[in-house]
Amino acid sequence: MADTRTYDESGYWYPDRTTKTGVELLNAMRRYRAAEVAMRQRTRDSMQMNATDMAAVRFLLQARQHGTPVKPTGLAAHLGITTASTTALVKRLVAAGHVDRRTDPTDGRGFLLVATDHGDESVRSTLTAVHARMIAAADRLSPTTISEMSAFFEDMIDAMDDASNGALVPDDARGAGAAALAHH
Repeated sequence: MADTRTYDESGYWYPDRTTKTGVELLNAMRRYRAAEVAMRQRTRDSMQMNATDMAAVRFLLQARQHGTPVKPTGLAAHLGITTASTTALVKRLVAAGHVDRRTDPTDGRGFLLVATDHGDESVRSTLTAVHARMIAAADRLSPTTISEMSAFFEDMIDAMDDASNGALVPDDARGAGAAALAHH
């Protein structure tokens, strides 16, 4: 059972908070994140890709846009996967028509990975409408609000990075740790 002194219906614990405005914003972020995760899953499902496949195609599309050559080892490093996994990934993406293998002009033994027009069109046709709505929503904000929200999201990114580095008190902390956080 949740400790009613520190937890509310939101699931966040912020002891001794007199306002819930920040909690309401964090709950909106949770709902956004859940909607984003669901949208990305629907996109992957419609394109018959898994998360790694989609990340690879996005990376290769960006590289193509910038004219940056990508070798399989570079893709593996970007995705944090093994070369064996990369080989299987590349085979899937080539078979689906999302990626081409091209001989590396600097090393005839190796090859480069290039996103195809088909891969680009598949991603664009799936995501263009949602991206347009997201941009329209952001464009409705005032320059001051955009500046404030950008700073807020940078603070959230820093908090998540600190959490991954073990710099924060665990979410279920009690006592001194919770009291210390209440003063921030």
